[in-house]
Amino acid sequence: MIQQGYIAVFALTGVVCLLAATTVRSFTNPDVRRGLVGLLALNGFWSLATAVQLATTAHPVARAMHILALVLGIATVFAWLAFASAYSGREYHRQRTLQAAGAFVYLAIVAVKVSNPLHGLYFATSVVADPFAHIAISYHAFHWFVTGFAYTAAGVGFLWLFESFNRNSAGGTAEWSARPAALYVLVAATALPIVPYGLSSYSDLLIRTNYEPLGVAVFALGVSLYARAEFRRHSSPSHSALVDGLSDGGLLVDESETVINANERAAEILGRSYVPRVPLAELDTELASLETGETTRITRSVGGDERVFETHRLTAEDSPIAAEMVTLKDVTRVSRLEQLMGIHRDINEALIDAAEPWQFVRELPDQFAAIDAYEFVWLYPVADDSSDGSLDSSSWTAPDDSLDDGFGAVAGDAAAYPRWADAEASSTEPVLTAAARRQATRVGVSKTDAEWARRLSERGVTDCLAVPVAVTDEQPVVLGVYTTDSNGFDAAETQLIEEICRLVPEAVRRITAHRDALRYKEAITHTATAVFITDTDGTIEYVNPAFERLTGYSKREAIGSTPSMLQSGDMDDDYYDQLWDTINAGEVFKERITNKTKHGDRYIAEQTISPILDDDGSPSAFVAIQFEVTNRMLREQRLSVLHRVLRHNLRTNLNVIDGHATLVEDQLDAAADADTTLEAANDSLETIRAHTTKLADQSATAQRIEQALSNDRSGRTCLPVAELATTARETAERLGGTCEVAVRMDRCRQIDAELRQVVEELVENAVVHNDAPPAEATVRLTLEQDGNELVLVIEDDGPGIPDTELVFTEEGTEEPLHHSSGLDVWLVKWLVVSIGGSVTVSTDDDGTSVRVAVPIRSPDAAEPEAAQTGLD
Repeated sequence: MIQQGYIAVFALTGVVCLLAATTVRSFTNPDVRRGLVGLLALNGFWSLATAVQLATTAHPVARAMHILALVLGIATVFAWLAFASAYSGREYHRQRTLQAAGAFVYLAIVAVKVSNPLHGLYFATSVVADPFAHIAISYHAFHWFVTGFAYTAAGVGFLWLFESFNRNSAGGTAEWSARPAALYVLVAATALPIVPYGLSSYSDLLIRTNYEPLGVAVFALGVSLYARAEFRRHSSPSHSALVDGLSDGGLLVDESETVINANERAAEILGRSYVPRVPLAELDTELASLETGETTRITRSVGGDERVFETHRLTAEDSPIAAEMVTLKDVTRVSRLEQLMGIHRDINEALIDAAEPWQFVRELPDQFAAIDAYEFVWLYPVADDSSDGSLDSSSWTAPDDSLDDGFGAVAGDAAAYPRWADAEASSTEPVLTAAARRQATRVGVSKTDAEWARRLSERGVTDCLAVPVAVTDEQPVVLGVYTTDSNGFDAAETQLIEEICRLVPEAVRRITAHRDALRYKEAITHTATAVFITDTDGTIEYVNPAFERLTGYSKREAIGSTPSMLQSGDMDDDYYDQLWDTINAGEVFKERITNKTKHGDRYIAEQTISPILDDDGSPSAFVAIQFEVTNRMLREQRLSVLHRVLRHNLRTNLNVIDGHATLVEDQLDAAADADTTLEAANDSLETIRAHTTKLADQSATAQRIEQALSNDRSGRTCLPVAELATTARETAERLGGTCEVAVRMDRCRQIDAELRQVVEELVENAVVHNDAPPAEATVRLTLEQDGNELVLVIEDDGPGIPDTELVFTEEGTEEPLHHSSGLDVWLVKWLVVSIGGSVTVSTDDDGTSVRVAVPIRSPDAAEPEAAQTGLD
């Protein structure tokens, strides 16, 4: 009955352990799960082997089962240690050295146990009858030595578990703060089997056998059926799962900044076989300096290569022990591509910053060599095919004065290599090959046994990429990049370097164009000629300061508007139709134009509009240049008209005077009848007097013109409109006539003072040149406002102005055979134009109407100098 009880207990224990091994899937950490499954499975088979041993009295079978039980039993110790290490968050079970040592010890013990039938040093067997017939085992010293080792190792596992329980219970929330008493009891139960073994010496009911499988079974049942949730809650390897799930390096630290777990990748990055449980600052000061939430990059040597890692420190969620996690992600390739993109960006920025377009090309080696993986970078000048093979020193100047021997510029740690390669290397050298073939060349150093490859290999260079850089009208070069990265250049890296080299020629061209454009813009900015640029719809996109000074419109006001804001109304539609037809056809339009400033002043300009053509020959924009010629035109007209007066009118009148003087002389010499001769002489003298008076009047008019138009015009004098009405009346009365005045506007509005003389001249002309006596002459003056202009109209009922006198209003110049004889009309024209106005005349049999339009000034008569026109 006792035998059956023993057999049943051990058999049941084995079955329970094996069943419990199938219920540990709830442990997410694979190391904990594997350790617990191994412990339960080994213990189950150990129990079953013991049950078979107790069920038989056959020596061979019992001895074989006992040896099997001993092998399985010692294996449970190592499974226990692996489980306890993983459960408590340690990495001992992962350390290769400990794994190898454990396997050696286990195999040594197994070898002694299995060979016991040969040497009998481990145990001896005998058949006993009490309390039932079975094979009794007597252990020798070696067994007790192994047992001591087993219990010591198991005790270490107990300590790890208790430490994990205590750590998870202390400092937590209320849910975690209670000590896990049930777990303490379950762990302690694994040591209870030593009690019946010790009592077997004092009781006949107990046999001397190993009861340890029973204790492990109690532990398994308790964890699986009673305390599964609590056991899982107090497990430390949840943080191990955090780092194990990372493809990159990962470390976990607790609140005391101690590393409690790390994966193999982290150990490799930190240059260790494993990461010990030490303060993070002792392990790596740079990682310890990271603040929570901070991300930075560090450089570490891994496998002989310099690698860049992006480190990030963050809070470890849902982990009762681990406070924070530090991740290390290898971003070497990303970092290198970012640096190459930085060079790409620098090239674009050089479009604005580079003083010389070739300057940044010469600086490319330094930019590339700043990347850690690139041992050195060589910018090699290529002989021009069109030359005699020598280098064009005028376009090539090495940045480093020490590198002026014709082999180019070098940046990095191997300046001696390019010097040697240029002089002695074979044509298979990548840079020289690219220079000869004018195409990109990439060669792995390990793929050739050439001398150049041997020299590069000694410096740790693994790969070379050489890309030609062909710049129009510049020295062609080859950019050679030599990397020490163990994997050489990847596809993205190669593509980006080639893209940068393709960008360089375009950048040089654009830099040159940009530099020239800046020069042109600087010239346009400082020119005294107004310049503005429009799009194809006529919208203004640019104006220079001279445009602002001439028109009175600021840059902000002009840009976005159209040139129609300058229209004076003096140019007809045909003018603008011809303008647009010409420039839209891609041709240059050049004509004189009368425009109006922001303040209402008219000005005359020589205008040239040139289309900017795109690659298809279609206009993409228009550049307009306006050279203000108002003053020049007035001066030319003054010289022309006064020259005509002095040359033509004076000569004509002098000829008349001379002729009549000769006639008087002849009449006196041939006088027969004194009375008749005196009468004829008086007639000739009267004619002489009339022409002399005419010359005097023209001289006086010319003098008035000089006085009126030669006054200092740097300032402006204004008067109210009401004074024009007074001037008109007083002038007509002085000549014996009258003038009807109609003022249809605010009499206080201010106008230029020059308009007073204009009114005097026009009223006097209307009265004096009327066929009727002054008292019967009809003269009317109308003053009214049209927008920001004063419109002054003087009408009379005289004979009208002859066509020859109307030339000044139609053409503004005089031809030798087509000129007027009076200066009064020219004085009016010049005065009006000088104050930014216009004059039009209409005449018929009923009389003459003169219309004058001039800008109305502000009350204080203050106008910007930029808007003033007129004579100097």
